Amino acid sequence: MGRDSIPNSHLRAARKALRSPSGSGRPMSRQELADACNAELASMYGRQGRRPRWAGLTEKAIGALERGEIRWPNEDYRQALCAVLQTDKRSLGLYIARPDNAKYGELPAPAEPDSRHQHKGTRPSPTPRPDIYEPESPQTIQSLDASGSPSQWRAGLRRAVLARDNGQVLLPLRELEAALQVANLAYQGAQYSELRQLPILISGAESLFAEQPKAVEMPRVARAANGVYLLASKLAAKLGDGELAWTTADRARCFGLIAADPARTAIAAYQTACALAKQPGRAAEAEEVAVAAAEAIAGQQLYRTPAYLSAYGALLLHAAVAAARQADTRSAWRHLRAAESAADELGRNGNELWTAFGPTNVRLHQISVAVALHENKQALRLADQLDTAQLPLTLASRRAQAHLDLAVAHSATDSSAPQAMLHLLEYERLVPEAIKLNAAAAGLITKLLRREHPSRTPGLRALADRAGVQDA
Repeated sequence: MGRDSIPNSHLRAARKALRSPSGSGRPMSRQELADACNAELASMYGRQGRRPRWAGLTEKAIGALERGEIRWPNEDYRQALCAVLQTDKRSLGLYIARPDNAKYGELPAPAEPDSRHQHKGTRPSPTPRPDIYEPESPQTIQSLDASGSPSQWRAGLRRAVLARDNGQVLLPLRELEAALQVANLAYQGAQYSELRQLPILISGAESLFAEQPKAVEMPRVARAANGVYLLASKLAAKLGDGELAWTTADRARCFGLIAADPARTAIAAYQTACALAKQPGRAAEAEEVAVAAAEAIAGQQLYRTPAYLSAYGALLLHAAVAAARQADTRSAWRHLRAAESAADELGRNGNELWTAFGPTNVRLHQISVAVALHENKQALRLADQLDTAQLPLTLASRRAQAHLDLAVAHSATDSSAPQAMLHLLEYERLVPEAIKLNAAAAGLITKLLRREHPSRTPGLRALADRAGVQDA
């Protein structure tokens, strides 16, 4: 490694946050990342109708990037890396100039943490860690129990958000940002056990904000805190805790307003709508919140940027599902048509602000809406037209959602219970950790158990055991 090379831990952490496409469960290797980038390049060249400009990426090239020997690969390679890893070049630690010359918005290399942000006796760490955060000194903050039940996860997350005597963690802002990126990738990959240190991120974000940094740093701190609470809200909603999901979404909204970031504030409104939808009888409020936020962001001057389009489209998708849960067919499909127009304008399956918004996600929501409206035959027809391979590799949870929706569709009749069972098994195969923590999946398994025909669903009891669902 050259004297001036600084390891690019951002890129390495983003790669290790992905699982190997081989299904082995290990992190994606450098060669597998190179292969995925080359596939993305081939697809990109095909869409653009042009011949390749460059030779393909290799394992050695990825290694050189991670070691910091190369900081600014050519434009095509940058686009491929950002597409496969579903983030931007800044978050991947790619910049043109040396760190001390980064005056045009390029990401500086990781620096030694400020001593003000260290616990007594804690050794400074110059680079973000691949895991969310592993403090080296004893902490009073309890991590989430990766082997625990959903009720234990809910209790741990509630304690982290609501308690005031959890202790305090001070960590550098850059480390918090890098850890948050890894955590979001883990969430979208349904690798929930990797979120066990989320309470530490919550404490770290609150502590940084309480320090009242220089005014120039305040928006950046607020954006990080917004991101931490958005992630907490997503996890709470996944666990079926609508009240906690609402509380964390509201905190995310406050930090979005402090950051003066309308797109992040809109995503907080999206999470608020999700939280309301988890509470009985509040689907109408969820739709109202989502529509109002979509209209607000549509009035922003920068509405046509990818981030704004994605926030706008995601809000409309949620409004469609909320309308469907009220049996409002006309409004549900009207919201979907508007979202489809936004996805067409975006022109790709993106992941701006971790929304996973794009044409394929719109089609996934069309299936969800059809199922919510009990239009099960329509849902099955839509599924025949769906190609989840169009989604970015990181979006395992989104890809698996179609199987959960189709399991619900098949569960409507006793005769289709075997098909429902097959979709549940495929859901488990794609996102094995989700089957235990997803409240909707647990509810469906319970429903099937109540009218069980052992000869037709022979694996149902074993699936219920793995999901931690008690005998009905």
